[in-house]
Formats: sequence, C-alpha cells, structure tokens
Amino acid sequence: MGRRTSRSSATLAAAAAVLVLVAAAGGASAATAAAALQCAQVAQLMAPCMPYLTGAPGMTPYGICCNSLGVLNQLAATPADRVAACSCVKAAAGGFPSVDFARAAGLPATCGLSISFTISPNMDCTQVTEEP
Repeated sequence: MGRRTSRSSATLAAAAAVLVLVAAAGGASAATAAAALQCAQVAQLMAPCMPYLTGAPGMTPYGICCNSLGVLNQLAATPADRVAACSCVKAAAGGFPSVDFARAAGLPATCGLSISFTISPNMDCTQVTEEP
C-alpha cells in the first residue's frame, strides 16, 4: 500500500505542475511574490484537479479546482514565478504519462482563464515570462 501512496503522490505532483503553468501564464493580479513558486506548494493547491487531469471518465473540473487556478494565477506574479512554474511542469510531466495533456490544455478555458500558449511537456519556458 505504501507503494500506491507514493505513486499517487508523484502523479499528484505531476498534475499539479501542469496546472501551475496554466495559472502562471494567465497574467498576474497579485502585487509580487516573495520567491519563485515551489512545486510542492503547487501540488498542495492543485490536488482537487487530479481526477480530471488523469482522465477519469466523466470528470469535469469543479469549483475548488478552478479556484485553485485563480490562487496560482495570483502567486505567479513575476516572470521568475512563471519560469519556475514552467520548470516545475517540465520536470514532472515527462515522467508521468497518466496526465492527459489534452485536458490540461483545455482546463484554462473551462475555468474561465485565457492563456496565450498550448500546455505540453515540451514547452519552452522562456515563452511564459510575459503576460498574454
């Protein structure tokens, strides 16, 4: 059972990393963040989106998932934050094929956010430093 918990935690981190990129690129409404975003922080905020990102049949993102995207959008206030978020995505996404990138790419629109790029595990992090 410990092995399953470890795998679930790793998959959660991968999915959360994908979502932080969505939120980070959506623009900044917070004043400034003290430090670059950390993947662990992102994973904690994005746990409610996990079933949707792993492609569970019939799942849709619900309120708390989209609210978490809004929080991350506020936290990703600087170019450094957005680069950190992208780096988190790239580090996690390549190792976890269970993340459905088609769903991740559509999540911003589903939650009422607008971003200027497509989410993928091969993103160029230099492209997310500016607001859309």
